[in-house]
Amino acid sequence: MPVICPASKPLVVPVVTASGTKLIRRATESPVLGIVVCERSGSPPFAEASFIRRLIRDGAKLGLDVFAFSPSTWDEAQDSVLAWTWRGGWIREARPAPSLAYDRAWPRDGAAYERHRTSMNRMRASGRLRLLNSKLPGKAAVLRALLRAPELRRWLPPTALYRGEASLTAWLDRCGGAAFLKPSSGSQGRRVIVLSRDSGMSGIVTVRGRTSSNRSYRLIGQPESEAIARIHRWIGNRTYLMQPALELQGLDGEPFDLRILMQRDGEGRWARTGLAARRGRSGAVTTNLHGGGEARNAQQYLTDLFGEREADSLLAELQDAADAVLIRIEESFGPFAELGLDFGIDRTGQCWFLEANSKPGRASMACAGEAAAAEAAERPLAYARHILLRSPWEGIS
Repeated sequence: MPVICPASKPLVVPVVTASGTKLIRRATESPVLGIVVCERSGSPPFAEASFIRRLIRDGAKLGLDVFAFSPSTWDEAQDSVLAWTWRGGWIREARPAPSLAYDRAWPRDGAAYERHRTSMNRMRASGRLRLLNSKLPGKAAVLRALLRAPELRRWLPPTALYRGEASLTAWLDRCGGAAFLKPSSGSQGRRVIVLSRDSGMSGIVTVRGRTSSNRSYRLIGQPESEAIARIHRWIGNRTYLMQPALELQGLDGEPFDLRILMQRDGEGRWARTGLAARRGRSGAVTTNLHGGGEARNAQQYLTDLFGEREADSLLAELQDAADAVLIRIEESFGPFAELGLDFGIDRTGQCWFLEANSKPGRASMACAGEAAAAEAAERPLAYARHILLRSPWEGIS
């Protein structure tokens, strides 16, 4: 990609912290984009290190000064952060706090998430930091917003809030004896549950799912009342959604879904970056790559399942659905730079919208082609440059 604007020579300024440690604070005339991360011990010092290295490298080609930082390192008095940059290895140094940031933080557990959320809120409350991408609320709120759009309802599976053991029993009755439960605030397939009645034995069920650490489990021959009571204790006070256990399975009985990555380009316009099929392990309940799934070429995967003509029709419908969902999400929750939209297709060819992700991963885009994989990294940078170099009199895209 050609250089659009030249990188300026950095100005090096010494900074002495309260402890007397001398750090280097760099300021440049180039527009600056911070990448929000959660620091951790060891090497690399945060998740997605190779992706962030690519953002730093590709950002320089666009004339962007890109570095990673944790909001917990923000020094309000100096308005600086401890930044990570790559110069043959990861280097940590003090830098002026960025005004625009791309959130790629992945807290390891609940405690890390709370620390990150507190420090991020403190920094944003100062009015100093704007995020490149808006944040989605829980799945329940997103679904309520989508249900208000009549044109979307044909793609939305029947859904109800879990409201206790009786609600799950009634849902099993309504859905033919099989239910899928997922946390409203969950991600990467963690803590999902599939409960199904045994057709050969009255009052007996099978429970499958994934733990909070994303490990699969399967409990067979369980008395229904005991299983539902156990699920109720496990859910606790979390908000859960109940849906039918849709038959989203491939030729070998493996679960599959489709991820469409939608991103804004360097002029602020939405475009589809790539589409990939995600195939879970046989017997699994999710397709997430973090849970052992793998990505496949969507065109070929759907052709193998439905034939070439039907596959082409389904791909066109998926794009129509993605465009419609995107419009409604932005109307409801503000502007976004990118969204990962997940869809399922059942054995009858019915398309179902499953969920939206405002912090989509990049692993599946490799199966969408080299161009898609490259654009998945480059488009957020180009859009960030569009924002940073835009006249203050121009409106928000």
